[in-house]
Amino acid sequence: MPDFSIDQFGAVGDGRTLNTDAIQRALDAAHSAGGGRVVVPPGSWLTGALLVRDHVTLEVQSGATLLGSTDIAHYPPRKHGHNADRQPHHLLVLAGQGIRLCGGGTIDGNGPAFWDPPVGQPPWKRPRRPRVSPMVECIDCADLRIGNITLANSAGWTCHLFRCDRVVVRGLRIINDVFGPNTDGIDINGCRDVCISDCHIETGDDAIVLKSTADARSCERIVVTNCIIRCNCAALKLGTESHHDMRQIAFSNCVCYASNRAVGLYCLDGATYEDVLVSNIVADTECGIALCRPIHIDLRRRTDQSRMGVIRNVRISNFACRTAGRIMLTAESGAMLENILLRDVQLTYARVEDPVPLVPQAKSTQFSNRSPEARAARAAVVAENVQGLELHDLVINWPAQTEVPMHVLWGRNLQGGILASPLARPSYQGTPALDVAGSSISRTGG
Repeated sequence: MPDFSIDQFGAVGDGRTLNTDAIQRALDAAHSAGGGRVVVPPGSWLTGALLVRDHVTLEVQSGATLLGSTDIAHYPPRKHGHNADRQPHHLLVLAGQGIRLCGGGTIDGNGPAFWDPPVGQPPWKRPRRPRVSPMVECIDCADLRIGNITLANSAGWTCHLFRCDRVVVRGLRIINDVFGPNTDGIDINGCRDVCISDCHIETGDDAIVLKSTADARSCERIVVTNCIIRCNCAALKLGTESHHDMRQIAFSNCVCYASNRAVGLYCLDGATYEDVLVSNIVADTECGIALCRPIHIDLRRRTDQSRMGVIRNVRISNFACRTAGRIMLTAESGAMLENILLRDVQLTYARVEDPVPLVPQAKSTQFSNRSPEARAARAAVVAENVQGLELHDLVINWPAQTEVPMHVLWGRNLQGGILASPLARPSYQGTPALDVAGSSISRTGG
């Protein structure tokens, strides 16, 4: 594989000279040669939008930074951006087969240049329009490899995998402002045969999230394992964009710390989610954002005109979380979650967040918005409209003192469920363990 060093094409690594044309010439030369390695040597290399095509390796070496320009004019629009988060401006576009992004260096999006200061608390920065988002756009790629590189300071989404096949992301670091607006880590949108492993991700929005936008396709055979995650939204997530099915998904062996939600599944646009396995997760939800949830599954329609989707065959096991919040499993009236199993789940509370006074102020679009009674229910596990719910070996460590009376399980319209958790007790003396009116659920072992 021939090498093409960007300094040989006129690039200057002083952090001030705009190098877009020089770097693109190196990338085009590698592509014209049938493939090659484009080397970014140590230095700070200011650039606008770049395109990487078939069989090209972009190696950003240790000590090198590809630094995004602060001028949006240096990012010509591409046609497939369609909303506030997914805009047509990108720092790096990968499009083709056999592309590699690696090298031990950093790609820095200069994100704060596209934000305004926060107003109020929490201190979320405010996005300007337009901005560079996603920073790295991978479109219709096959046999893509990303690893041993840092993506930092994205202005919006960081790395968007769009309709890609056979992707390996390993050893990737994503370091964003945790109060940056919509600074997702990895968005896996309509992809198949994807393995994400050994990554460290810090984001202001969802860290690793599967989507199926209307212009994408189904998400299938996705593995996420051995990652360390911090985010102010959902660490491991499906949705909310759910126009096409998602199936055969495995999340395992991850630490999700200071994350508002460790695991979230949200189906709002009519898709089927099925065969989802979550195992060996250690988490805490203490990030300073109200209404934290260790696990949240929600099935509903985005609008009254939306199709109703399906969520079924979800298994969550060996899950330990320090939290103040609740596990929520909800479907809107007329729908049912199907075959949801939680096994060996431990919740440890230093304090208990009372949802009752918080719910009237809740503005999130990802908070069981068509389940008003469940939103305010006081219980470690809140479940509404679930067929085949199984809770095995649930352990709840309440604080020594709390004035919030929490049930073990609050449920409505639970059909054919099992609670086999003899160690699970309510938070407050005199509070029933179960409040499951209108449900058929059996309790065994205590």
